[in-house]
Amino acid sequence: MFAHPHARRPVTTPGRGALAAFLALVVILAQMAGPTPSVAAQSLMEGGQGSLMEDPQPAPFYHADPEVLAGAELGQVINSRVVTMPAFQGYQVTEIAYRSTDTRDRPILATATVVRPPGARPNGPVLSYQHYLNALGQRCAPTETLVNPTLETVQDNAMAFLRVRLDQGWTVIIPDHLGPKVAYPGGKLSGRIVLDGMRAVRDDPRFDSRHSRFGALGYSGGGIASAWVSLMHDDYAPDVDLVGVAQGGIPTDMTTMARMIGNGPHPAFGLAFAAAVGMAREYPEDVRLEESLTPEGWALFDQMKGRCTASLLTFGAFRSVPLVLQGGDLMAEEGLMRAFAENSVRLSPDVPRVPVFMWHSGTDPLVPFWDAEDTAMRYCREGTRLTWEPGMAPEHLLGAVEKLPAAMNWLQQRFDGVPAGRACYG
Repeated sequence: MFAHPHARRPVTTPGRGALAAFLALVVILAQMAGPTPSVAAQSLMEGGQGSLMEDPQPAPFYHADPEVLAGAELGQVINSRVVTMPAFQGYQVTEIAYRSTDTRDRPILATATVVRPPGARPNGPVLSYQHYLNALGQRCAPTETLVNPTLETVQDNAMAFLRVRLDQGWTVIIPDHLGPKVAYPGGKLSGRIVLDGMRAVRDDPRFDSRHSRFGALGYSGGGIASAWVSLMHDDYAPDVDLVGVAQGGIPTDMTTMARMIGNGPHPAFGLAFAAAVGMAREYPEDVRLEESLTPEGWALFDQMKGRCTASLLTFGAFRSVPLVLQGGDLMAEEGLMRAFAENSVRLSPDVPRVPVFMWHSGTDPLVPFWDAEDTAMRYCREGTRLTWEPGMAPEHLLGAVEKLPAAMNWLQQRFDGVPAGRACYG
């Protein structure tokens, strides 16, 4: 079915030179000197008990009465605030907090930013853009970074491309898709948060989108969230008029990523460690990471807690599993590996029933192309209206830019009511 020349390759560690270059790119934006371990971390290093959970945000916007939250409809807006954002000067920007659920169907208060152009036409296109959130803190979420960007988060605000579509009349939702616990990279959680964010915009009369068509877009970590939106829509939110999902650079199999990181020192170890913490936050009954961390692991967590992409990569660079984990074998953590598998779209038996535009660079050194290709091939075999476009970008972040114009044009066609076809040959 696929004519692309890349054959399936064995799981190996990607090129260290390319990954080191990727690391250098984000390190220059990080705060280069890490904090010393806190008093709490020193206690943990001496054998005390600790928690991997995110601290609650102090602002009232992020809080709701538990009874009000439990009694609200999915997508019902509970809190909101009008804000000003440097990235979206001249547009109407509202932050909303609304009812969603976690992966165990427990109510949560999800948050998102809604950007509208002045004079937006009623029931115009609505795009949910899932940014590439690699984080262990709510301070890294768009509702925070877009209002108060810092040196650490300035690279996380690269959303200028959305202004072109806003000026064409689109409304844009930017969800904090890792949720209040910042459960990176919980794709099933993110999918629910995104779909309920669409419900929130549709049902809130302020946004005049009751009969809008909705689309989704995301790359890398945002691609994980978007991929789960395409998979979960029919069962979780069939009432949402979702006309298309564009998803790129996706780690479609988190267990493959774990094997690629391995147990030795790795330049991207910080992201792997953050992913383990995120899974422990979302699946605390199954992923008992607190019971397995070494004193050095607790010290690393104390450095990375609440931090964003650049800092996660900096503090974790060339660390290793034996340094932070008792037993020293990532694959032996059965609860963690089950959580990774549960959040891997490649391992899901379902396929999208909404149109999908999917892209991935064939030379991506960080996220394996062959897993994405396997996923795309299965989607095509099982009837997904898929447009699959392998790319040639030599680096993971450049892969986002390479196919972004094509993805946006594809979404415009869906909003215009043009039926989606299938293009599975690249």
